[in-house]
Amino acid sequence: MKNLFKHVFFIALSVLIFGCESDDDQVDLSDLAAPSNLGATFKITQDNSGLVTIIPKGESANTFTVDFGDGSALATDIKAGETVDHIFAEGDYDVEVIGFNLNGRTATGTQPLTVSFRAPEGLEVNINKAPDDNYTINVSAAAEYAAMFEVYFGDVDDEEPTPMMIGETVSHTYENVGDYDVRVVALSGGSATTELTQTVEIRDPLFLPIDFESPTKNYTFINFGPDEVVDPVIDNPDPSGINTSSKVATYTKPAGSQPWAGTTTALDQPIDFSTQKYISVDVWSPTAGTPVTFKIENLDDAGIFVESSSVTTVSNQWETLTFDMTAVDQSIDYGRIVLFFNLGTPGTGETYYFDNIKTTTLEPLKLPMTFDSAIVNYTPGVFGGASFEVVSNPDLSGANTSATMVGAITNAGNAYEGLAFNLGEPVDFSGDNKTITMKFWSDVALPVLLKFEGGVNGERQTEVSANHTGSGWEELSFNFATDAIKSYIDGNQGAGEPFVPTGQYATMTMFVDGPGNTSGTFYVDDIQFAAGETQYISLFSDFGDDVNVDTWRTDWSNSGYEEIEFDGRLTKHYFNLGFVGIETIAEPIDASEMTYFHTEIYTDNATVFRIKLVDLGPDGVYAGDDLSEHEIIIENPAQNEWVVLDIPLSEFTGLQSRAHIGQLIYSAEPAGTANVYVDNVYFHN
Repeated sequence: MKNLFKHVFFIALSVLIFGCESDDDQVDLSDLAAPSNLGATFKITQDNSGLVTIIPKGESANTFTVDFGDGSALATDIKAGETVDHIFAEGDYDVEVIGFNLNGRTATGTQPLTVSFRAPEGLEVNINKAPDDNYTINVSAAAEYAAMFEVYFGDVDDEEPTPMMIGETVSHTYENVGDYDVRVVALSGGSATTELTQTVEIRDPLFLPIDFESPTKNYTFINFGPDEVVDPVIDNPDPSGINTSSKVATYTKPAGSQPWAGTTTALDQPIDFSTQKYISVDVWSPTAGTPVTFKIENLDDAGIFVESSSVTTVSNQWETLTFDMTAVDQSIDYGRIVLFFNLGTPGTGETYYFDNIKTTTLEPLKLPMTFDSAIVNYTPGVFGGASFEVVSNPDLSGANTSATMVGAITNAGNAYEGLAFNLGEPVDFSGDNKTITMKFWSDVALPVLLKFEGGVNGERQTEVSANHTGSGWEELSFNFATDAIKSYIDGNQGAGEPFVPTGQYATMTMFVDGPGNTSGTFYVDDIQFAAGETQYISLFSDFGDDVNVDTWRTDWSNSGYEEIEFDGRLTKHYFNLGFVGIETIAEPIDASEMTYFHTEIYTDNATVFRIKLVDLGPDGVYAGDDLSEHEIIIENPAQNEWVVLDIPLSEFTGLQSRAHIGQLIYSAEPAGTANVYVDNVYFHN
């Protein structure tokens, strides 16, 4: 069939050429590229006859001439794909290949050939991994008296060898990780051959970040104290909260183990600390208050290391712990990670889980201060005997019913003991809002003084005092526009005089019963500027004033849609949900002054729910790139109850602009069968 096709092709080409000539017209071949990459592949007969089959090769060439390099007559008019046989005496030759194309252009290439009837000697094989592909190798070889080589890559049965000429490099890409025997056979003109086999390891390299999800990476860890080589990867036993991923790692600290028992693995690439010098790990611990130590070591010298500790704050829940690695020496490679759970205490057989090991950077300490972020260092400077730590909210009542983290301040009972937060982002009092609020817990009535120092441009220190009634969680308000006074400074200059701050302050100081001697533990949370009036842009909400929406359409999929009363409220009901869309009727929504996107959903079967915002740009035309849209994915939403989603617009990182939002797209899984009710869809600040 292939030969028949060739005949038909050349007949058609001939008809085309002669037909054009009969019409006094010419086929323009001037644009044909000149031949290039001229060379040859040899097949040498291993019977001491010197017979070599030569296959000329080259790009843009349709015929070849071969000069055998031994003074014999040239072989001419060899068509592409054809071969020519020639008998050589023993020796070294430069076989010259001349390529011709249809417009008469030529080019020449030379391929060296050694014809010997001796077995090749001194075979050397070089196998190198491709620099940008862990599955590809490059093979080259050299041997005295060799005419050519055959390469077997070892990944298929009954493998046909790949020919390799003298000075040539051949590449091969493996489909799977594993150990493969690469065999290179050196051929001469004699029957004897020489061969060499090398084993290559094809690995999907392990380096940070590590999420334990890859089916091809080697996640082997070594537990120590006692020693055991393990594969720690298991199905996530608690896919909830911050970690709903499929796979995690597990570590059980054996009963009676060494106090320093732990687990470790070597990385295939050193950790890159060039921009991020903290490491975060998602940890699940059976107990709160358990110390977790993360250590990095140099692979060649375990005595070169950096370690940092953090403490779990919840039990039987996932949380993110952050480890300070700022002491790293950038000139040293750190290629081993070590984890210690409850270091210093023998094991009791307790099991921990860990996941998502990655480098990170701390967010700057700033207002609002919630004490909830794993990548913010909330540690203040303390003085006068006070101490501080971040703990779980011990009293879900009063002004703070959230099961989140709070700051715990312990007074020793000394006058003017307190704490000072060095802010990474200064507090700015240049606006109209100069009121700071905080949630504060105390079981005794006392004053709380809030003071701002470290003026960025030399601003005068300022302070406000507020009284707590001793009734647990209360919200305290500090109005620096009406109640602020100058703090003591430089010999009491003007201390106590009214002073309205207008600048920026990098230090925030707190005194609990500053002049008094009250001892005990107090709690603080949610330090922030007082909330102003909330602004809304409503698409569909219980409070009305909705933006006029062109269509809540379902024609992008086979979804069903209806507006229906459900659970005592008017909802938009999407059933058999695949994709749906919402478009504004005239001008796109300008949400540039908004900070949150809000929606509430109810489902009885959706395992994944997605929200995509699309910015159509100033001309109202979708640009079709990653800077014009972003999708938020909510995995495993609660079933048979309303789920409130209040998503910071900053999380829609793909939106370069939020000034022309023209589409809101919902999708869900299982696609085509998801059943979702939606209510209260709006933007707010």
